[in-house]
Order: sequence, then structure tokens, then C-alpha cells
Amino acid sequence: MKTINHNQTANTKTIFSKSYRNRPEPTEAQKEAFKAKREELKKLSKKLKKQKTDGKIETINEGLKTIYAKKGHTDLRTIQEWNKEGYRVNKGESALLLWGSKKTSVPRETAENTDPYDFYPICFVFSIQQVSAKAAK
Repeated sequence: MKTINHNQTANTKTIFSKSYRNRPEPTEAQKEAFKAKREELKKLSKKLKKQKTDGKIETINEGLKTIYAKKGHTDLRTIQEWNKEGYRVNKGESALLLWGSKKTSVPRETAENTDPYDFYPICFVFSIQQVSAKAAK
């Protein structure tokens, strides 16, 4: 999950969480791939915004989960949650995207000129179809 350190401005976001402090900085290709995933999630979310306004869904994530469920992706969990339950993500699987909790407060003048979705981290999840039980040692 993406987090923003409190001493950073809204324009300088970290891509990886604090648990990856020893990880090298992401390459330009990784940054571009992340931006593309964020844009994909924004596009899906904007389609669901009217349903939320009309009261058909309570949250955008609820609508995203419904879309994923139609494709058979149920029981969504993060990779850490699957690992804790004794599963591993199958090789080659791509994460499904949900919005994380809003973690930062943004100065009013910055917030007015920015897409509101830019202030939410992306949560990468996998479904039961994308995992298998770990082999016993």
C-alpha cells in the first residue's frame, strides 16, 4: 500500500510503504507502470461515482468489488493476508486494485486544483482464484 510521510508535500509521494525502507528506489518504468494503474483505477472509479451519488452503492470500493465479483474474483485480500493464511499468489497473477484509506490532509489551495483521487493510496489485492495453498515443508 502506498503511504505519504507526514514531512512530505502532496506533490512528492512515495510509491511503496514504510515496510520497504531497504528497497531501492523504483525505476522510471516502475513509476510509469504505477501511474498507469492509478489512472486505470481512476477511470473505473469515475464510472461508479454516479451509482454512489444515486445511492446504489455505498462506496466506490463496493462497486469495484462488484465488478471483480462478476469476473469470479471473490474473497479479496492483500498478499500479506494471503501469506498469513498459508497461501501464496500464483506466478504471473496481476493484483486487483482498490482504494486505500485516505492518509493525509492536504492544504486547501492544493486540494482545489488536484484530482481528489490523487490523495488516496492504492490497495493491491488478490482473489481466491489467484492463490494456492503453500506446500507443507
